[in-house]
Amino acid sequence: MYRCQKGSTSIPARILFDIIKELPESDISFEATNSRVEIKIPNGSYKIASVSPDEFPKLPAVNTKKEIKISGLDLSRMVLKTTFAWSDDETRPALNGVLWQTKGEKMLMVATDGHRLAKMSVDNKKLKGLYDDVIVPPKVLNLIPKFIGETEKEIGIIFGENNIIFNMGDIVLTSRLIDGPYPNFEQVIPAATDKKMTVSKNDLSRAVKRVSILSNSLTHQVKFSLKNGTLTLSTTNADVGGEGKESLECDYNGEALELGYNAIYVNDILNKMDAEEVIFELSSSVAAGIIYTPSVAREDSLCLIMPLRLAD
Repeated sequence: MYRCQKGSTSIPARILFDIIKELPESDISFEATNSRVEIKIPNGSYKIASVSPDEFPKLPAVNTKKEIKISGLDLSRMVLKTTFAWSDDETRPALNGVLWQTKGEKMLMVATDGHRLAKMSVDNKKLKGLYDDVIVPPKVLNLIPKFIGETEKEIGIIFGENNIIFNMGDIVLTSRLIDGPYPNFEQVIPAATDKKMTVSKNDLSRAVKRVSILSNSLTHQVKFSLKNGTLTLSTTNADVGGEGKESLECDYNGEALELGYNAIYVNDILNKMDAEEVIFELSSSVAAGIIYTPSVAREDSLCLIMPLRLAD
């Protein structure tokens, strides 16, 4: 039988989580005083400093009259396909978040760190005309797929002036929004390219991982050489006196082309692609490359990657 006395306190969430996840299967009891909480288990105890709940930030009120229901599955897919590309550069605060556009009959999410960009949109008329742009911290967005999984459950969204609320029934997430404006991402996405390569996603991902073992530890550069239906991946590392090279079959009939890419960025993108093959749209060794899958329209879901200057 479990007993509980009414009360409240505030303790560091990370410390509590780290303790609980390491405990063996057993009953746990909590005892709180004005200055600390004691966690008791059958063969030990842990004491954590606490503070008055009055000092805990006030949470915004959940006004369900302003709530708009949208597909949780669509929202989760957008989050998983974009948030990996956000920037942690504090000198560009807008890029520290994910752009969420709700204008028109689609909702769209974009994240970029200046070296790569991920964009995905889905049909959704429920948000039409509400807000053109909000910038949401990725930390709160990344919690949504963890809480709802692959279910078709709808999520309630409440837009505030400076915050956003995600109502998932038993779980309510709130977050402050990031001040904009967000950079004009459309300007960096090439409207047209004259070269296209189609290649096996898994074969490319594995080859990039292997070849990049000998890449520069700072740039992680791998050279992509395209010619006559063959993609050759190569790298040279003078620091360890090593070289790596692998060739893959691909569908490519354009003129010979060489590009340098950060291997980590390439595989981050490939890991988000749900298809056996991926398409690279290219134009030159210094222009952004577009990556997407044959099963999804380019305008609905794509990733962009900027090339590196090839090492001599």
